[in-house]
Amino acid sequence: MASPRVTPPACPFCRIAAGTAPAHMVSAGPEVIAFLPLRPVHAGHVLVVPRRHVEDIWDLDEPTAASVGRSVLRVAHAVRSVFRPDGLNVIQSSGAAATQTVPHLHVHVVPRFANDRMGRIWPAPVEAPPGVQDDAARRLSEALTTEQD
Repeated sequence: MASPRVTPPACPFCRIAAGTAPAHMVSAGPEVIAFLPLRPVHAGHVLVVPRRHVEDIWDLDEPTAASVGRSVLRVAHAVRSVFRPDGLNVIQSSGAAATQTVPHLHVHVVPRFANDRMGRIWPAPVEAPPGVQDDAARRLSEALTTEQD
C-alpha cells in the first residue's frame, strides 16, 4: 500500500523546513535540514530532510540526493564525535511497507550501542533458491543499462 499523497502545506517536515512548526534543529542549510525526531530511539538520533517536498526515494533527483548524502555524512560524524556510539544505522524507508510514516523523504541517523533497545534490524539469513540471484542480477543489470541509454 502506498503512502497517501501529502501536499507541502500539510506536510509536517515541510512546515519544519518553512519554520512554521517547531523542531529541535541541528542544522539548517539552503537545501537540507537536520533535526531531532519527536520520538527518538535515544539521544543522538537525527533526521536529515530535504527542504523541498520530496515524497520518497523515487521522487528524489540526483542533485538533492547529493545534498542529502553530504548532510547525512556530516551528521554521522557529529553523532560519532558527540555520542561515541559503538555503531551507527543510516536508514531511509520509502513506502508504507517499508515503515515510512511521514511521506516526505527523510534519513534516520541513529547511533547504536551494544544491547540498545533498537535491537537487530535484519531477519535471520535465508539461502536464496537456485537461480533467483542470477535472475535478479540479470534483470537489474538490464534495467540499469536501459536507464543509462
